[in-house]
Amino acid sequence: MSWLSAPKMIVLGLGVTAVLKLTVGLVPMAATAETSASNAPLSLDIDPTLAAEPYDVTAPGANGMCEPSHVIAEAIAEERALLNDQRQAVADSEARLALAQESLKAEQVRLAKVRDEIGVQLQVIQDANAQDMTKLVELYRNMKPQVAAGIMDEIDAETAVQVISAMPERDAAQIMGAVSLVRARLITKIILERSKLPADRNLEGLRLR
Repeated sequence: MSWLSAPKMIVLGLGVTAVLKLTVGLVPMAATAETSASNAPLSLDIDPTLAAEPYDVTAPGANGMCEPSHVIAEAIAEERALLNDQRQAVADSEARLALAQESLKAEQVRLAKVRDEIGVQLQVIQDANAQDMTKLVELYRNMKPQVAAGIMDEIDAETAVQVISAMPERDAAQIMGAVSLVRARLITKIILERSKLPADRNLEGLRLR
């Protein structure tokens, strides 16, 4: 025998059916309410005591130090003055450099002028010396070899070497053959050594005067 009778089973089936109908009716309502809640605008309650305060330029910074506007202005003015001083120093240096360059150019022009004048004077002296040597050589060539050799023995060795060197070889040989042996050896030694470099010349023991 079943523990549920036919009347109890009929009542239980009616109850289940009623519950299912109630559930089907409540589900759409819940979905509609949820959608309405999600589409509703978000409302925030702001405390009026938390309104933004105006920014104070004189307020302390991160380091806790207060920098008023006049302090900043003084710092800017000091920086500008320092830059102006530096620019003035650079300008003064450039002016001194330009003046030094002008002085150097003027000195170079003066030295070039002096060099040209000295060159002209040296050329005049060399020309006069060449003319004098030419006359002296002609004078000794017109002498008799014995007379010219006697003079060569008495004058200084440097002058004798210059005159003998400027003469034609034939005239110089006649005079060299008539001078003393000591003077001939001296003149020969000097002529050989003067063609060498100054450091290589060996004039020790020679009496030039």
